[in-house]
Amino acid sequence: MNKQNPIDVLWERLAAAPPDDVAARAAAAYDADAQAYRVPLLNGELCVALSEKRVLGPDGPVGFEATLLLLQYLLSARDIALVGEWADPKSLSYGDFFFRPPHDLPTERLEQAYGSSVEAFRSAAEALGGRPLEMGDAAYEFRVVPRVPIAVVLWRADDEFPARAHFLFDRSADRQLPVDALWVLCILLVKRLAPKRT
Repeated sequence: MNKQNPIDVLWERLAAAPPDDVAARAAAAYDADAQAYRVPLLNGELCVALSEKRVLGPDGPVGFEATLLLLQYLLSARDIALVGEWADPKSLSYGDFFFRPPHDLPTERLEQAYGSSVEAFRSAAEALGGRPLEMGDAAYEFRVVPRVPIAVVLWRADDEFPARAHFLFDRSADRQLPVDALWVLCILLVKRLAPKRT
């Protein structure tokens, strides 16, 4: 007996969900004619096309990680107020258990890219619509998806300490997404903040 692909299960659950309810919970829009949700993502928008079972960006279909994140977000997001308090990911529900190998938070790529250039980090963050915060040597808040604020804090390298980067979530984050989806959200943000040079 073949097991169903987990992502197909998410598509089926989303197709069966009331669109107006999903859109309201996720702070997204639903286009009934196109049978598609339009979800803000950083400084752009993605189209979650139910009939095609594809998530589309400006340049065509997005990858597995973005698809997984958007499906989980649309299914689990809740229309609740932010707590307004930053929390270490490991302090969220199941975070201490989950955020360890092989699910370490992807800070190393940021440290390598910007540990010696805070100004370059600021430029990259602002290009993605980041809002500056007063933490570390530089910090920015992002809305990768509408109801889940995430902060990235950077400390530059110096003679005594290597560069450090740290993620923080609003304390409500684990009520919006499961921890595995929060991890994927961090990965997607890092890929946009520090794209690999080819």
